[in-house]
Amino acid sequence: MHSASRSLPAGLLVALMLAGCATAPGPAAPPAPPPPPVVAPQLALEQQWLEDLFKGTPVAIGPGSAGELRVEVPLKYSFDPGKPAVKPALGAVLDKVAISLARQKRARLQLAGPSPETIETLRSQMAARGVALHRIDRLPPRADAVELRLLAPPPPVERLEDPPPAAARRPSG
Repeated sequence: MHSASRSLPAGLLVALMLAGCATAPGPAAPPAPPPPPVVAPQLALEQQWLEDLFKGTPVAIGPGSAGELRVEVPLKYSFDPGKPAVKPALGAVLDKVAISLARQKRARLQLAGPSPETIETLRSQMAARGVALHRIDRLPPRADAVELRLLAPPPPVERLEDPPPAAARRPSG
């Protein structure tokens, strides 16, 4: 009688021996964390400029999840409770954001504050600084801070070819 090892092809015998040595797979590695958000390239210089200006202050500047540039001013530096008048610290931020918007002619601005009245005050303040109201949108109120979001300008529209005049078209058929 032949032994079992002589009746199996050599390659199959090696594969079976290696399969017995294989280790069970370990737990799956956790998925890689998503990359941190970055500001749209058109706003990168504005981010750097604003970060330099407000370094060492409680003003937070950084990218949002959709590439926008977020500027947050804690409420205690923005408005007095129950009053819509802008405090000087927030006024300084509004001045600099208005300069950024003047340089970024097609960028848009979104505003959030503690109440609809304060958001309207922010819109009026930005309009007084030369920002057209059609470039400013409201965000839902925030109880803890004033938030300004600079949205990158949309890409330029490419000229599309006009369709040929009807007389120049040839009938199909």
